Parts: sequence; C-alpha cells; structure tokens
Amino acid sequence: MQTEYGWFRELYELMYRPDDADVGQLLRAHRERSAAQLAALAPLRHRQNRHRPAGDELSNQLWELYALSRISDYLLELGCPDGEPTEDSGTTGGRRLDPTNLAVHETFLSEIGLDRFEHGHQFSPFHHEIFAVETDESAVTATLQEVLWPGFRFGELQFCRAGVRVRAPSWLIDPDVATQSTLHFTFRRGSRPTHDLSHGWGSNSQWGTEFTRFYEDGDGLHLNWDGMIDIGVDTPLLPEGAVDPNEGRPIDRRREMLLHRCLVRAPLPPDEQHDWYPFEDRLTLQSASWPLATDAII
Repeated sequence: MQTEYGWFRELYELMYRPDDADVGQLLRAHRERSAAQLAALAPLRHRQNRHRPAGDELSNQLWELYALSRISDYLLELGCPDGEPTEDSGTTGGRRLDPTNLAVHETFLSEIGLDRFEHGHQFSPFHHEIFAVETDESAVTATLQEVLWPGFRFGELQFCRAGVRVRAPSWLIDPDVATQSTLHFTFRRGSRPTHDLSHGWGSNSQWGTEFTRFYEDGDGLHLNWDGMIDIGVDTPLLPEGAVDPNEGRPIDRRREMLLHRCLVRAPLPPDEQHDWYPFEDRLTLQSASWPLATDAII
C-alpha cells in the first residue's frame, strides 16, 4: 500500500477551526482515508534495527506517524483543559477532564486501526501518563487508582499512553512535580510545559520530526529505541566519539525522566525544561513499576 505522505499534517491543520466547530465530525469525515494511511505505515508495527541511513523510507514513515501523534496530543489537550477538577480527583496541576472530547480521541484512534489498552492491573509508567495524584504517606509504592483514558498501540509500537490517577507517598511521586513538570516526547498539553524535537523549528521544518519509538515485545519494554546512549548501566554507554548531553546528571533521575517522560520526584531541577535532554537516552526493561526495581533493567 502506498503511503500518502503529508496527510496527517493536513488533517491536523484542518482541525484549527472556530471554537464551535465539531472536531469529532471532521475526523469522522476523514476516517477511511486516515485508516488507509495508518495501514500503509505497517513496517513500524515491529521493532527494527536502530542503525539506518538518514532520510530512508523509515524516516518518512516516522514523520507521518509523528503528525498523527500531534492530532492525538491536540485531542488530549481538548480532553484535559485548564480548570478546577472534582474534589475526589487529587492533584491535577490545575486541569480537569472533559469526557466528551476524551471520547473523540478514543473513537478516532480506535476507528482508524490503533489497538486500545488500559493496562489496568497495576501502575506502569511505560503504559501510563500521570494525570492526577492522590498522596498517601503510608504507602511504599505507587498504585493505580483509575484509568481516565485508554492508551493505544500500533502493533508492538506504543502510540500513546493511558492517562491515570495514582496513589503514592510524596517522596516517590510529588503531586506538583508529577503534574506540572515538563512532559517530554510530547508536543502539547495545554498549560503544562512540553518538549519534543519539533520545538524551535520553523513552520515547515518541524514536520520533519520522527515519532519516538517505545516498543513492547517478547524481549521487553524498549524505551526510546532509537536513542544512542544506553542508560541501563550506571556509567552510560555511548558510541565512540559521541557526546552525552546529560553528562553529570544522576543516572536514577535520567531513568526516571525517560520512564515517566517527565520528572516525578522533588526537588525539580530549575533547568529541567530547557537543559535536560532525554532524547538520546535508551533503556530496556523487563517490567516498569515505580519505584523502578534494579533487576527490571535488562
């Protein structure tokens, strides 16, 4: 099947209409074309060699999937707007849930061919994005309280995580840090700061950003599969001649940032938004709980 490169960018730009526009109706009108485009990206469904020439066909496919991830981010932003949460929500960083728009996100991604998941039996930062935190100082681990929106996979490739409410002691998950720190590998989340590799580029160049590959297969959970720096060992392993942009930063915090895609423990470093750079780090795990077990690292 031939890939129609640029379609998901076009659809993303079509979504910018007056506030009274029906985004769900727009997406339904383009459902079949979007499903066909996603199906053409099938080579991304399974983990492949990290070492590949620049500008190859896989890069084009990753650019296209990145554009679809922007649509997902926009819909999640609509589904988690700024506002007062309900009293039983916990700490949310000043955001609330909009079930109608969250349903648009779930329906569109399901209908174009992504596989829905919740991973509802236990909290896993690989599978879950923290939206809300209930603090329990008597706890010793983080536990899953509620899945607020589902995650989605594209074969073995994780497309987006499920949103969750968790319970944890503040030394393990600080409620303010976990809900307000910079969310990396993410284009937008309303008032929450985000950082992905398109930020800072021009209006056209930014669309040459590759989708970040997090895979789950029989060999484990592969975080940022294309990263060149292995942080599974206490002294990170770099290719010969490479420079580590996070040199000198604590290895446990680098793993924390890559696993959660943000920092969740206090104190929050003042330079975490602009100077921390998790995009070159790579990690493979047997499982992902929090706190992260040492023997989980492969």
